[in-house]
This record gives sequence, structure tokens and C-alpha cells, in this order.
Amino acid sequence: MPGYGTGQSQQLVEAMVAAMMPAPASVTPPATALDSGKGTSARFAREDHTHAARVQRTVLTTAPDGTLTWTFARPIVCAVGKVPPITYMVEDPGTPVVVQITGRTFTSDGTNDTHTAVSIKAQRSRTLPATILSLAVLINFDLFGAAAGATKVNLFAADPTQ
Repeated sequence: MPGYGTGQSQQLVEAMVAAMMPAPASVTPPATALDSGKGTSARFAREDHTHAARVQRTVLTTAPDGTLTWTFARPIVCAVGKVPPITYMVEDPGTPVVVQITGRTFTSDGTNDTHTAVSIKAQRSRTLPATILSLAVLINFDLFGAAAGATKVNLFAADPTQ
């Protein structure tokens, strides 16, 4: 019962409540940013707030030897022994390319590991010889022997959830 015992009319109480309520956001807030931010507007859905991106992503090109190092825009902190999941997609019209993680850069305080970079190596597949005269040739054939230099690699790193 608005205004009961206050000596104020229902219309006056409704007007006071409406004046105290923040207005809705006038624009859609950004979906994510590198880090979260509270925002400063007085609207109830602050259009200038952000949610931290939990997945970092980039597109990099490998060196002539097929290697590259990606330094994360924001360090990824995990419990000791955990590693941030890394995935990739290769942009290349040629033969298939396989990417492997060759190193991770991190520091540890005994409780958490702070990961700052990852190194990878990309290798291009090779086709089998047209004529195979011996099974030994096939057994010793290095399918991923060639470096995939100057190859664009889409990389994704996420905060571990388990």
C-alpha cells in the first residue's frame, strides 16, 4: 500500500520511485573486451561496461622454419600443473598442415602458474612416393617432414575451466 502511514498520495510515491529508477541503456554494451570493466553510466544496464573475454585469439604467420611464438594479450592464470587449452585452425590452400605446441612460457608462485606465451611449430604433410618398391621405404617415410613457413595460423587460448 504505497504511501500508507506517510501522508503521501499513491501518485506521489510512484513518481518518487520512478525518479529513483535508472533508465535502461540506450546502446548495446560491447560483448567482450580483453578485461572486464564496471562502466560509469547511471543506467541500469550500463552501456559502457564490458565482460572479460575468456578466450584470446589471434592470427599469426609462421617463420620460414614453421615456428612462431604467441605472447598472450593478457596472462592466463591457472592452478599449478594446469595449462590453458590452445587450439588452432590453419589458413592454407596447400597440403595439410599439422601444428604442435613446442613450448609454454610461464612463471609459478607455488599455487598458480601465470602463462604468458606459447611456441608452436607447423609442419606440412608430404605426399607418398608414386612408386613404393619396398615396405621399408614406407615405414621410414616422414609424412610431416617439411616446415610450413609463411603459413597463417588462427590461434585460440582459453582459461581452463576444470
